[in-house]
Amino acid sequence: MTKLFFNIICAICLIACNAAAVSADQQKPGEYQIKALFLYNFLNFVDWPVDSSFHSSPTINVCIIGDDPFADAVDDIRNETVKGKKLAIRFYRPFDEPEGCHLLFIPASEKNHAGHILRPVKESNVLTVGDTDELARQGAVIGFFIEQKKVRFAINIEAARRAGIKISAKLLKLAKIIKVPED
Repeated sequence: MTKLFFNIICAICLIACNAAAVSADQQKPGEYQIKALFLYNFLNFVDWPVDSSFHSSPTINVCIIGDDPFADAVDDIRNETVKGKKLAIRFYRPFDEPEGCHLLFIPASEKNHAGHILRPVKESNVLTVGDTDELARQGAVIGFFIEQKKVRFAINIEAARRAGIKISAKLLKLAKIIKVPED
């Protein structure tokens, strides 16, 4: 059963990675539909510390701070189940301090405020995901980027270490690794 589940997740990742290669006569998923699927899949390949709120919370809280670039795309993952828990989508204004987040998405519109957003969560067992790989260089754990018309992602290993989360080697193999000197 676990191997079947893993194969299904890998298939979804491959479909999302190669969505730009879909033939022109088929409807292509939008950029943020693909990114929403990536967020869902990231949760499957990340482990939080045993003593973190992730394990005591009845839901996995996916938080979006600032402008919501997803529109309806998060509806594809809303109420899905990951690791035996339902996903809950929460929205925060730009200067709110998001609380109870397990995954915090920072849109490109907030990149100038990345330091303010990341400071309170950088050591709080929160998987931070930025809309650009520049945000990963600024301290987010994962950052999206577009390469050859495909959505890709970069992982900042040091940011993951500071956050206390472990990223699966399978996910690391698919990522561009960002190496940023420690503060």
